[in-house]
Amino acid sequence: MGIVFSDDTLVLHLLEGCDTMSETRNTIINKNGLKFAIIFTALYFIIGALGISIVDIFIITHREWVFLLITTMIMFFIALQFIYRAHEQIRLLVDQKYELNIYKSIFEQMHEGLVITNEKEEIVAVNPSFTVTTGYREDEVYGKKPSLLSSGIHSNEFYANMKKELKIYGRWQGEIINQRKNGQVYPEQLSISEIRNKDGVITNYIGVFTDISFQHQAEGKIEFLTHYDTSTKLPKFNMFMEQLNNFIKSRKSDDEGFSLFIVDISKLKTLNATYGHKIVDELLHTLAIRLQSIYRGLTMGRLNSKEFAIILPTLYEIKAIKEEAETLIQQIESPIHYKGDDYFLSATIGIGLYPNHGMTADELYKKATLAKTTAKEVGFKYQVFGEKLLSNVQRKVILEKHLIRAIENKEFKIYYQPQIDIKENKVVGLEALIRWNHESLGMITPTEFIPLAEESDLIVSIGEWVLETVCYQVKTWYQSGVIIPKIAVNLSPKQFQNPDLLRKTKEIVSKSNIDPILIEFEITENISLFKTEAIINTIHSLKSLGFKISIDDFGTGHSNLSYLQKLPIDHIKIDRSFIHDIPENKNSIALTKAIIAMAHELHISVIAEGVETIEQLQFLQKHHCEIVQGYYYSEAIAADEVTNLLESLENSFQLKLGIE
Repeated sequence: MGIVFSDDTLVLHLLEGCDTMSETRNTIINKNGLKFAIIFTALYFIIGALGISIVDIFIITHREWVFLLITTMIMFFIALQFIYRAHEQIRLLVDQKYELNIYKSIFEQMHEGLVITNEKEEIVAVNPSFTVTTGYREDEVYGKKPSLLSSGIHSNEFYANMKKELKIYGRWQGEIINQRKNGQVYPEQLSISEIRNKDGVITNYIGVFTDISFQHQAEGKIEFLTHYDTSTKLPKFNMFMEQLNNFIKSRKSDDEGFSLFIVDISKLKTLNATYGHKIVDELLHTLAIRLQSIYRGLTMGRLNSKEFAIILPTLYEIKAIKEEAETLIQQIESPIHYKGDDYFLSATIGIGLYPNHGMTADELYKKATLAKTTAKEVGFKYQVFGEKLLSNVQRKVILEKHLIRAIENKEFKIYYQPQIDIKENKVVGLEALIRWNHESLGMITPTEFIPLAEESDLIVSIGEWVLETVCYQVKTWYQSGVIIPKIAVNLSPKQFQNPDLLRKTKEIVSKSNIDPILIEFEITENISLFKTEAIINTIHSLKSLGFKISIDDFGTGHSNLSYLQKLPIDHIKIDRSFIHDIPENKNSIALTKAIIAMAHELHISVIAEGVETIEQLQFLQKHHCEIVQGYYYSEAIAADEVTNLLESLENSFQLKLGIE
């Protein structure tokens, strides 16, 4: 504020009004004083004349009249001066009282709190707003110093700087935290000015202050929006990192270990594209409530749109950490009910341990994030940080850099694995499987580089290269007399999101001049993908062009079997994870039997992948699975080995080539 009163203009107008009223009273006083002087003189003259007349009877003389006239004039002047001075004092007192009443009214009615001290900084007066704001009456603070209101929050240096500025400039203005009589602290905007007399000596200090608690409350909302997520009410990244840092400082010793979980919610881009941001935000909000109910009282944060963080203060043993991570994954993957539908989320968790993996908040967060990144790369649900991860991360960096040049350098190669009709004893197709023969790292499996390709959108160009290579290989085989009934080619969800998929597919097949019926597109089971009308239309369009359609990895996703009725499906492929445990695992047996029976009811044939033993083959034959593929017959082989493999299979298993 920097002034004694909150409104200089108001005070100026009041003082101008006082001057006008003073002039009016001066005129009245001047007239009354003159009248009084005349009467006083006349009386004096009459009395003197009578006296002289009486004396004149006895003593005849004229000198006295002269004397009387002179003394009358003198007395008139003296009387007039006396009366004027008396009335001037009266006028000044009246004016001062009038102006003091005005100032008193301002003093009492102003909204700002006001405190006046003497030169010793002892309070001599406060206004009612002071009492309203601080809770102290005037009699409670009279003679005391304003430090009575100190909250203890500010340092001695703060007050020293305040006094220094007041001494140099004669005023100080700023924000300060004071304390009310009831102990409540509050923020105020304070202005202090010094008052000096005509000799330049300080006589008083005047402080004017305003309670800005409500303003701070409004700013507090902005503060909340800055540091907290509005949807989940959880701390954002910076606030969480501050809390993590404080938590580390609160540890009494390095022996008090704890774990940091970084939870990354997967496939949000696909979910947003499928359902829209509004539904996805609702799902994340519901998930946040679920997590907060599980970890009630623990420190959590939402670090970005798809990443949560949890501090687990008593979890340090590796076995317990893994059990907790598995439980948390199950909770996240449990269905979320929203407006009559079930939605499914998945997550990857990176885990860092204090103090092993970092003595500071930044170090611990980085290690947990590296663990999360590595888990995503290798397909794990969770991962605890370890030295081995560093080499994995370095490997990923190399692969990401070299992946973009792999097509140009002709490092990709297509391998083929036969699919066998176990009822008719014939090869009914091949599945095309891509491999990356890196110049220095050697052969790299699809499970390692395909996720990288999907992250960078290179999967689209890689997928087009695979289809083009397969089409020209089929054409080469046909020209050499080798008839392959069909070749299965994988399509990733990212490829389906490419609006140019249909046009590019037709262009590649037409250019190679082969029949689309020779190509079967394998689509990974993805319930989110199949709920999108555009994707369903694309699948129907591919079918209408003559391509075959199969659902890959059936049973591993969150299946909503209604899509089987909507899509023109030729085959479903039972995931190898079910086949691998047959005949030992009763659950795998039951699920496999159920999948086969269900598919047959829908008139869809079944392909079982990952068949490696005679027991698995016999089980599938017994339950009427039509087609199998796996190491029992052959691993994936290069194109130039396919003809020899087909001849070998025909001779060894009495199989024959045939067109389905």
